[in-house]
Amino acid sequence: MNHHDQVLLESFERIYCLLEKETQNLTEIKSAYAEKIRQWEDEIKAYAMMIEEISLPARFILEHILSLKFKSGQMAVEAENITQGFSGIGDILVEKFGIIKISTGNLQLSWRDELYNYLFYPDKVELRTNDERTTIKLFFSQQFDGKDIQRFSAVTESRQLLYIHPALKKYLEPCQP
Repeated sequence: MNHHDQVLLESFERIYCLLEKETQNLTEIKSAYAEKIRQWEDEIKAYAMMIEEISLPARFILEHILSLKFKSGQMAVEAENITQGFSGIGDILVEKFGIIKISTGNLQLSWRDELYNYLFYPDKVELRTNDERTTIKLFFSQQFDGKDIQRFSAVTESRQLLYIHPALKKYLEPCQP
């Protein structure tokens, strides 16, 4: 874990403690505002778990999806006999045991990080179970950013990374004079 991650975790902890205290004060209040504060508490907890609980490839994917969500980007999904066209991104959660949940359109997708390997392409990611029986494809309306790829350069050392496209790999190579 790098210094920035540690600073983020400390910040998330302080925010979470504050929100937890406030949700306890709001237990008797039934309103949209109180519910939003409860949602913030869950979101902050999920962001901390993204740093602590999941593999670097999964975190890289989730941070890209979060970035898309903040920029009104979209995501499409293909899995088994399910196809979801490009849709807005809803909730992004990480739960205990590295269970990742993403809502997009009318679909809630979930997988357990440790059971999957990852293949990265410029505008999509493939998730394959360790036994390669199941594949989930996530398509993105915006490609991975070169700066993000450089920030997550350690992803190449992960045992869960099966492939990284040459167009992405070029951002990981040292600059030639």
